[in-house]
Amino acid sequence: MTESWQTISEEDIDANSWWTHVMRRFRTFAGRDGEYHFMRNRNAVNVFARDEDGTFVMVREYRYVLDRVSLNQAMGGIEPGESPEDAAIRELREETGYEAAAITKLGTTATAPAFATEECSVFYATDLKKVGEHDDEILEVVRMRADEIDDAIRGGEIWDSNAIASWCMVKLHLAL
Repeated sequence: MTESWQTISEEDIDANSWWTHVMRRFRTFAGRDGEYHFMRNRNAVNVFARDEDGTFVMVREYRYVLDRVSLNQAMGGIEPGESPEDAAIRELREETGYEAAAITKLGTTATAPAFATEECSVFYATDLKKVGEHDDEILEVVRMRADEIDDAIRGGEIWDSNAIASWCMVKLHLAL
């Protein structure tokens, strides 16, 4: 079993409303000292919503940091004081224009555990009702069958690690 490292000191380098850049000085169990930088994030949600016809409601959106369009499920940050379930309901509505009568938490993934504290709660939503339009950050709402999602991952159209990990949890839940 690997032993924990001892934190010697911690300093916030920079911050905004979504994350804090943290620098820690540490000592390993073997006595080596070092410096580690990471992001302390607010947590997030991923929502795979499936309609009665078996299709999943996906979103195609522009990702500024990588200057690419991403195909994925509804996802977003949890607001301060908001439960993961409430965030999932809000994000699904904002990003797709759908509400779900049933929502099930499937588990949690770590976005990038080597350099960020963010954990994403993964939800499966059903009994959908169209209640509005998606917000302006989304380029397109796309409906896809399970095999089309698999093909989009194989073909590189779905490349977001959150989408791929969450899809794996959905497939295990549904035994697809």
